[in-house]
Amino acid sequence: MIALLRIPVLVALCAGLSAAPALAQQRGTISGRVLDQGKLALPGATVTIVNDDTGFTRTAVTSETGAFTIPNLEPGSYTVTIEMQGFRPVKRAKVQLVAGSELEVPVEMQVGGLEETVEVLGDSPLIERTSNTVGGSLSNREIEEVPSNFRNVTALTSLIPGMTPNPAQSSFEGGQVVANGTPAQSNVYLIDGMYNNDDRLGGSQGTQVRVVLDNIDEYQVLANQYSAEYGGGAGAIINMVTRGGTNQFHGRAYTYFRDDAFNARGHFLPDDAEKPDERTLQFGFGIGGPIVRDKAHFYFTYERDHEDIAGLKRFPAEAAPLATDFVGTFSVRATNYFGRGDVQLNEGHILNARWVLETAPTKGEGFNVSDETIDAQGWENDWDHLFNITYTAVLTDRASNVLRVGRIGEQLETGAQTFFDSDVNGIGFDGRDPFTIGQSNVHPSYVTGIGGTGTFTTIRTYTIDNSFSYFVPNLLGGEHTFKAGGGFSLNQANPRSSMDSGTFEFESELPFDPANPETYPIQFDITVGPPGQQFDVVAKDRRTYLFVEDKWRVSNNLTFNVGLRYDNQRHAPNSKDDISPRAGFAWDLTGEGTSVVRGGIGRFYSYFPVSVDLFYTQTGVITPFPGISIRDPNSPVLQPDMITDSLGNPGVAVLSAAGRAALTAQRDAILAGQTFNRNPRLDHPDRQMPYQWAWSLGFSHELFPNGAVSIDYVGNVSRDQMGWVDINEPVNGVRPQADGFDPTGTLIPAEARGTSFQRVLQSQTSDDFDGDYQSLQFSFVKRYADRWSGRVSYTLQKSNYVGLGNPDNRRVWLDNDIRADYGRFASDRRHVLSATASVSPWTHLTIATVVSAISGDAINETVGRDVNGDLDNTDRPIQGVDDLAFPIRSEVDSQGRAVINGLTGEKSLTTDLSFRYQIPLARGLQSLDLFYDIFNLFNNENLVDPTGNRRSANFMVPIAARFARQMQFGVRVRF
Repeated sequence: MIALLRIPVLVALCAGLSAAPALAQQRGTISGRVLDQGKLALPGATVTIVNDDTGFTRTAVTSETGAFTIPNLEPGSYTVTIEMQGFRPVKRAKVQLVAGSELEVPVEMQVGGLEETVEVLGDSPLIERTSNTVGGSLSNREIEEVPSNFRNVTALTSLIPGMTPNPAQSSFEGGQVVANGTPAQSNVYLIDGMYNNDDRLGGSQGTQVRVVLDNIDEYQVLANQYSAEYGGGAGAIINMVTRGGTNQFHGRAYTYFRDDAFNARGHFLPDDAEKPDERTLQFGFGIGGPIVRDKAHFYFTYERDHEDIAGLKRFPAEAAPLATDFVGTFSVRATNYFGRGDVQLNEGHILNARWVLETAPTKGEGFNVSDETIDAQGWENDWDHLFNITYTAVLTDRASNVLRVGRIGEQLETGAQTFFDSDVNGIGFDGRDPFTIGQSNVHPSYVTGIGGTGTFTTIRTYTIDNSFSYFVPNLLGGEHTFKAGGGFSLNQANPRSSMDSGTFEFESELPFDPANPETYPIQFDITVGPPGQQFDVVAKDRRTYLFVEDKWRVSNNLTFNVGLRYDNQRHAPNSKDDISPRAGFAWDLTGEGTSVVRGGIGRFYSYFPVSVDLFYTQTGVITPFPGISIRDPNSPVLQPDMITDSLGNPGVAVLSAAGRAALTAQRDAILAGQTFNRNPRLDHPDRQMPYQWAWSLGFSHELFPNGAVSIDYVGNVSRDQMGWVDINEPVNGVRPQADGFDPTGTLIPAEARGTSFQRVLQSQTSDDFDGDYQSLQFSFVKRYADRWSGRVSYTLQKSNYVGLGNPDNRRVWLDNDIRADYGRFASDRRHVLSATASVSPWTHLTIATVVSAISGDAINETVGRDVNGDLDNTDRPIQGVDDLAFPIRSEVDSQGRAVINGLTGEKSLTTDLSFRYQIPLARGLQSLDLFYDIFNLFNNENLVDPTGNRRSANFMVPIAARFARQMQFGVRVRF
C-alpha cells in the first residue's frame, strides 16, 4: 500500500523534472515469470542479472504471481541467475539484450540443493512478442562485417523496411533517410538514447554530432508505432548505441585507405582524359577498460579523416567558355573525439556520461551532384559538440527512475568561398561593402560567380529528460509496466549571422555578354543591412512534453501497449491541445513467441526547427535586414558589368557602378526607416504543430530456430502541415497589397501599409498541405549460425506530399490553389530492396555483401521562368501555352497543368563486397584484421537525376553519375 501511495508523488516529481522534448530511454528490459515444476508461481525468488562485460549488477524479487521485471538496462550481454531456498538455482548465460527491447526469461525451478545449478543456454528470441513497434536493429556483427561506403552507416538503413536512404557521397555529406514517406526533417536522432538532433535542420541531414562507425555497437531504428515515450518527430527514431569500457582493457587501432589507382574510370570521364587524383585516408584508435573492476569503466576514441573525392562536372555547350566540363574534388579534413564513462555507484545507482567533439573543414561539398563552377563551389567549417549525463536510480524491486541532462552545440560556417580565408575560417564581409564583393550568377544548368550567400550559425541546445517506471504484477487481471515522465529543452540559434552579396538569375545558358541583350539577367535578389556588417539574428525556442504509458500483459499471449503524450513548442503559437494517443497490441498466436500478430495506431507531432523563427526575425516587415528583388529590366541593377572568372573566362556579371549606386540608395532609405521590407515573411497566429496519424498491422513468424520473416502494412496521413503562402498573390495580374490581404490591420503595421509589397509569405498550417502514405513492408532475418547470416528488406510504397521543400520552408506553385501541388512526394521511391549476407567459409575469413536496388524518385517539370510573378522559379507547363515547342512530359491535371513531380528519375543498383581476414595474435593482442572492400562491384552506372527545367539544355538528360567501382583497403589491430 505504501508503495502504491508513492506513485502519484513520483509521477509528479518526474513531470517537474521533465525531459528533452524529443526522446527518452532507449534501454532494454529483462522480465519473466518464475514457476515450479507444477507451473505454480514462486513468489520471493531472487533474480540477479550481471552485465557480462562490466559486472554491473541488478537484483529483483519475484512478486506474488512469480513475475519480475528489471527495466532501464544498457544493451549488452547478461547472465541471469534465479535463486530460492529449497530449489536448485537456475542460471541463463549470455542473454543478449538489444536497445529498446523487452527480453522475456521464463524460468521453471526444480526442487534440489543450493549446490546444484541448472544452466539454461540458448539465443535471445528472434521475435519480440510484447511490442507492436515497427522497426529493427543492426547488430554489432552486422556493422562490423557489412560493407558501408565511406564507413557511413546511413547507407545500411535500407536494411530496415520502410526506410529509404539517400546515401552520403562521403563521410560528411549528410546522407538523408526518409522513413515511411515522411520528410527526413521529421526524423529524431539519438546517441545512447540522448537527444542528438540538428536544431537548425531537424533530422534532414542526420545527426547533429557524428558518431564514427567504429564507435557504433548497435544501430536501432524505431520506424513506426513507437510508444508515447518517444516524440518530437513523425519520422523515425534512430538511436546509435556506442561502445563502452569493460572489465578487460581492450581497444583497436585502424586505418582505411583508397586511391584513384584502384578505382574504375568515372562513367562520364572522356576516354582521352586522365583519371583525377583521388584518395581517402581514415585512421584512428580506441581504448577502454576498468577504472574500478565491476564498478567503473571508460572508453575513448580518436579518428582523423583526410578525404579528397574527385568528380566530373558537365555543362551545356552554350555555356562555354565560362562553364566547361572539368574535374575537381570535394576535400575534407576532419577530427573526431569520443569519450564515455559508466559508473555503478552501488546496486541501486548508476551514472553514465558521453562526450563527442568533431571539427570538419570542407571544400566543395556536394561536388558530385551540384552544378557549380570552380568559383561557385561552397566551403564549410563545422564544429560539433555533445555532452550528456544519465543517472539511473533503482527505487524498489518495482520502481526505477532515469534522469538525463545534456548539451548539444554546433558552430557552422557555410557558404560562398568569398566569406572564408584560405584555411576555411569564416571571415564574413570582413569590412567589405557587399555590393563590391561580386555576385552569384544562376543559369538554368549551372552557377558561377564568386559571391552569393553565406551563413554562420551558432546552435546551443540544453535538455533535461526524466522517465519513471513502475511494475504492477497483478491489476485488472494482468501485469502492467507503467511509465511516466516528460521533458524540457532550450533550443536556440544565438546568433545566426548571414551574408549576401547578391544573386543574378538568367534565362539563358549563354555567358553574360553586355553586347547581347538576350544574355542579360532577368532578376536580382539580395538581403541588405548596415554596410560591412553581418546580419545577426537570434532564435530561441522552448519545448516541453509529458507522457504516460502502460504495457499491459493481459495474458501470456496478449499484450496491449497504450499511451498518451502531450507536446508544446514555443515556436507554434496555437499549440494548446497537442495530445497524442497511441494504442497497439501484440498477439502471440502459439504462446511460444514463434508467430506474432501486431498492430497499432497513433498520433505523432513534429517540432519546427529554429530556422522558422529565424525567418520571421530576419525578414519581417520591419527588419534591419530586408530583402530587395529587382525585376525591372530598365533598372541599372539588371545592366551589370562583365568580368572574367578566376581562370580568365569572360561572362560573369557583377554590379555596375550605377547598379551599386541604385542599391545603395535603396539600402540607405530602408535603414533610415523611410521604407519597409517589400518581401517579408510573417507568422500566422493560428499556426499549430504539424502531426501525423500512423497505423500498422503486421505478422512475424519464426521459420526455423535462427530465421524469421515479417510482413507489415504501414500507412499514415499528415495533418496541420506547414507551408509558406504568398498572401499577396496577384489576382488578374495585380497584387492586392495590404488593404486586400490584411483589411483589419493585424499583420502589417500602420506605418508600413503604404509599402508596395512584391510578395508576402505567411507560414500557415492548413488541411491544404495534407499528405498521405501507404506501404507493404517485408523482411527476413537469418541470425548467424552454420557460418552465415543475412537479411532481406523490401518496401513497396506510395507517398504523396504538397509543394516542394522541407516542411519548414515548403512552397507551392499557385498560392491561391494550394491543392494543385498535391501529388507525388519528391523523395518517393516506389521500390526499395536491400539484402545482405555474411559467410565464414573458414575460421578466420569472412565474406560479406550488401545489394541495394532502389527505383527512381520524382522530378518536377518546370518551364524555367517565373510566369506568375511570385519570385519562385517553380512554374510548371500548361497545355496550349507551354507545349508549342515540345510536348509536356508529365501527366496533366483536369486544367491542363503538369502535375507536381510528374517525371521519374534514375533507378540505382549497387553491390558492395567485403573480405575480412583475422590473424590471431598473442601477448595480449586479440587479432590483426585485414580488410578489402569493393564498392559498386559491377560498376553500375547509377545516374544522378537530371534537371526538370525545360529551359535547360540538359532537360531530362543525365550529366552525372554516382561513384564508379572503388576499392578500399583496411588494417585494424584489436587488443
